[in-house]
Amino acid sequence: MKNFAKAIGVFINLCTYGAGIAVLLIKLLKKEFYAVFVISGFSYDESLFFNLALFTLGSALLGVVLTMFIAEYVPKKVTVEYPIIWAILPAAISLYFTYAGITGGTVREKAIVIITALIYVCASAVNIYSGAKMFTLFPNKSGKSDNEQ
Repeated sequence: MKNFAKAIGVFINLCTYGAGIAVLLIKLLKKEFYAVFVISGFSYDESLFFNLALFTLGSALLGVVLTMFIAEYVPKKVTVEYPIIWAILPAAISLYFTYAGITGGTVREKAIVIITALIYVCASAVNIYSGAKMFTLFPNKSGKSDNEQ
């Protein structure tokens, strides 16, 4: 169970990073994409960033729920140190998204893109924290957590 939980924690973080990088590349290279959630009346950027927001919120929710389930099986309280180094990439991507939002077309497009940038960085922070918590809840056989070795 603990290896599965650690793998899911890493997978959730990689998916969040991957989604941000994919949207960044789509935006920079001006490529086409297929929206999963289509809302009529949305522009290209609105649809792209709306889908990113939904994906990152879903992955953050998955990380929180998984952490809650795992915490029920581990009765001890743990102190989780937030690994800030892993938040640099989502913060940089979010800064570009904010810039793209400021230079956007309509007011609605600007609002959606900037709100999505905030959602992305917050959801990434939640995923990083939940991943760190999973690694702290299940230390290695030596009794130390993966961060202490």
